[in-house]
Amino acid sequence: MTESGKFDLDATYERLLTLWTSGVRDYHTMLSDYLTANSIFVAVIGLILSREHVAFSFTVLIVLLCVFGVLLCLQMAIVLGRLSGQNALWEWRLRGVEQDPAWQAAQLMTSLHRLHEVRQSIEDPRNEPPVFEPNWAFRQHRQWWAHRAISFPWFFGSVYALLLIWSVTKLLSA
Repeated sequence: MTESGKFDLDATYERLLTLWTSGVRDYHTMLSDYLTANSIFVAVIGLILSREHVAFSFTVLIVLLCVFGVLLCLQMAIVLGRLSGQNALWEWRLRGVEQDPAWQAAQLMTSLHRLHEVRQSIEDPRNEPPVFEPNWAFRQHRQWWAHRAISFPWFFGSVYALLLIWSVTKLLSA
């Protein structure tokens, strides 16, 4: 391959790496924001419920907070799922560049993929230890409950659903 072709490969890899790292940062920022918002909603509901007698108007407020909380959980799942998929695309493209015969640099994304997805050890005789084994967390990474884009919306959604059932029951019995 020509020198300009090698430069194009390096430039493509650099752009994709920037997109991937930005995506990972954005994913964690959004996750933090959604966790904060959900925690505030649950804390407000908890403060209202901690009163000795919950008035009718506060029960209606709990219903509204629960409905908005469920909608927030749906949005959380969609946004985090989209960002996760987008990051997986950039990672896939990076592995494609690393598989190019002209690529001479380290295959970091390919090694990461083997570690995460295939659960293969990474070998590097120059390192100490020469073999990096995937630990328990790497093995659990692909389980449905380990995905934050799934587990957190389910957790908060369940809390909102239970509180919604309780408050609607309380409204109907009043």
